[in-house]
Amino acid sequence: MEETITFWLDNKICSGFKMAEVGSQTLVSYRDKYYIIIGGAAQMKGVRPLHYSKTSMPLVWKKALKGILPPEVPVIEHPEDENLPVTTSTKKERTAMPKSTTLPPDSSDLQRQEPRPAASISKKSAAADMKPVKIVQTVVAATCPYCSHKQDLPFEKGKNGKPFFAACPRCNTEFAVRFVPVTMYQAQVAAFK
Repeated sequence: MEETITFWLDNKICSGFKMAEVGSQTLVSYRDKYYIIIGGAAQMKGVRPLHYSKTSMPLVWKKALKGILPPEVPVIEHPEDENLPVTTSTKKERTAMPKSTTLPPDSSDLQRQEPRPAASISKKSAAADMKPVKIVQTVVAATCPYCSHKQDLPFEKGKNGKPFFAACPRCNTEFAVRFVPVTMYQAQVAAFK
């Protein structure tokens, strides 16, 4: 009889059948998919659990299913490892700066800056005081599609977004224009015959 193993899979606890075991990893069959379990949880690929089919399984696990286990790697202990320094992490804590404005006489001029007063305006009141700046655009630049002559068209003519006809002063041909809002209004032009 196959052994049942309970493991974490995609934020839930599932039970599957143990198929093989290599070192600290276990291959589990759950709903016709194979999962590699490490420390009681399925191995992840990004945010999704990594699963295999019988054909996509790595060669090590295919051999493990047939009973061919890889040789165990012996752990080699080095006696000089005990002489190596032990790394430690130290947590630096912020300390409050003293509020005294006088410094000892031997400090340089760079250190003699006075502390700035703290801002008394809160974020909410600063946001309430700011008013949006309304940009008033009076003309929109348009380029003639026939002769590439640039001209300025009055904004009032097409501010509703509907297309209109404009005549080029250089080549005296008409073309269609429509104002398009971007950060500033731009003119889309179309040639026709």
